[in-house]
Amino acid sequence: MSLPALLGWIFRFVFAAGVAFLVNHFLPPESWSWRVQDLIYRRMPPSPPDTQIVVIDIARMGRGQLAQLLRAVGEAQPRFIGIDAIFPTLISPREDTLWAQALCTVSARVPVCLASTLDLSKGLERAPERPASHENFTQCAEQAFANVILHDSAARIARECLLYTIADGDTALSLGTRTALALDSSLRDTLFALPPRMLLRYQGGMTHFYLLTGEDIIRDSIPLAWLRGKVVLLGVADPLRQTMEDIFFSPFNEGFLRRSFPDLYGIFIHANVASMLMHRSFFHEVSYLWVGGLLLLAYAFISIAGSGAPLGIWRGVSIRGMQLALLWGAIELTLRLGVKGYWLPVEPLLWFILIAGEMEIWRLPYRIRLA
Repeated sequence: MSLPALLGWIFRFVFAAGVAFLVNHFLPPESWSWRVQDLIYRRMPPSPPDTQIVVIDIARMGRGQLAQLLRAVGEAQPRFIGIDAIFPTLISPREDTLWAQALCTVSARVPVCLASTLDLSKGLERAPERPASHENFTQCAEQAFANVILHDSAARIARECLLYTIADGDTALSLGTRTALALDSSLRDTLFALPPRMLLRYQGGMTHFYLLTGEDIIRDSIPLAWLRGKVVLLGVADPLRQTMEDIFFSPFNEGFLRRSFPDLYGIFIHANVASMLMHRSFFHEVSYLWVGGLLLLAYAFISIAGSGAPLGIWRGVSIRGMQLALLWGAIELTLRLGVKGYWLPVEPLLWFILIAGEMEIWRLPYRIRLA
């Protein structure tokens, strides 16, 4: 091998390794689909606010205050009250008694649901439910698990949701699913036709739902009659975002490569699950048969068009241009389908286009030498 050829191979190897390092550092392959999903949300038209779901912040409230708040909300006769908080221990005889009594009193008039958790030792979709709060507080209230699926615990972005689990013949509902059923009982007829684990299609961020603070309701005696017929979710939802407890990021975040504070709280993930189910607004996953067909078309385009390009450096330029065009086309197709509600797994497409293009590029010296 001549020195120029050797230097050329070394340059191409170093260039490819450098590009791979930068991509893996700033945009790792396992996050490609999620980044494309973020772009989909930026193209989606804003959804109208969901006025049937009301979120109340209870971040800095003691159990005595919570009891007072729960009674006030219960008197307004909403359809359902979900509490995204756990009370695992007893802390004060007086406040614990007030809270337990309020749960039982309000539960007699309005369905009240406490957050539970799942026993993940048996797998996520077949995990049995277990109460997360002390038995003094679970005697009257219903239970609904509040587990949030995170693919990256550091990023804390919920991309999927678990609607229900079936373990040992028992069915457990997520807090979002239980909230949706309170809004639309007809959902029960079709709920179990849905996969238990599915992509979460967000309807909006913190401004998409009514948001009140529990302290303001108690202190200022805010009229709550308008809550009648709505569902109410109690949890950490600080409108000033002064607490990092139960904080999550979302696809609506202003940051792209690196997320920025503030964003939203876990209670809004449950609200989005409920809104998604209520409006039947899902991401319908495209069949892998279609993905396979797109892969064959991409390879045929690169191979045939590359073979017909003139020899020399222009063939490499042509192949690289077609590769970039196909990468852009795959992302654009995924975006357009996503806005319409169809989810196309983008990783196989992007990987295949990258590999097919590189194969044609690396085969160029042999074709030139034979010519």
